[in-house]
Amino acid sequence: MGILDDVVINAKSVAEAVGRKAGQIVDVSKLRVGVAEVNAEITKRYQTLGQYVYENSREALAADPEAMGKMAELDGLQEQLFAINKELTDKQNKTVCPTCGKHCSNTDVFCSTCGAKLINEPEPEPIPQEGGPNDEAAKAAAQGPEPSVGTMPPREFP
Repeated sequence: MGILDDVVINAKSVAEAVGRKAGQIVDVSKLRVGVAEVNAEITKRYQTLGQYVYENSREALAADPEAMGKMAELDGLQEQLFAINKELTDKQNKTVCPTCGKHCSNTDVFCSTCGAKLINEPEPEPIPQEGGPNDEAAKAAAQGPEPSVGTMPPREFP
């Protein structure tokens, strides 16, 4: 029994060590999440402050060529962002022709370049017929299978 007792004691100490390490990992993870949240808030506030300074200080900074250069860079980036967003919107409202690859409007049925069909028209649903020979079968299928009662004897539990 001595060996088994040693194994149990060792297992307990390993489990306690793993528990302590897991607790440390959780604590570090919580701190990292806190750091990320604070950094996100700082970034948001810098953006708000920067936008305010940018909008209200343009005339005051006109004499500073370095500041005006930075503002011109920012203007260029805003123009790029606008162009990318416009292109994204345009592409989201377009369908690509599977035959020639041309971008067509989502409302087009045929490609204006090659004439390929772009939109699969929905197939009409079959019209249900009443009083047909399969009505009883359809009703039975909709109700599901009949419950069956097995012939297995009841089991006794201790």
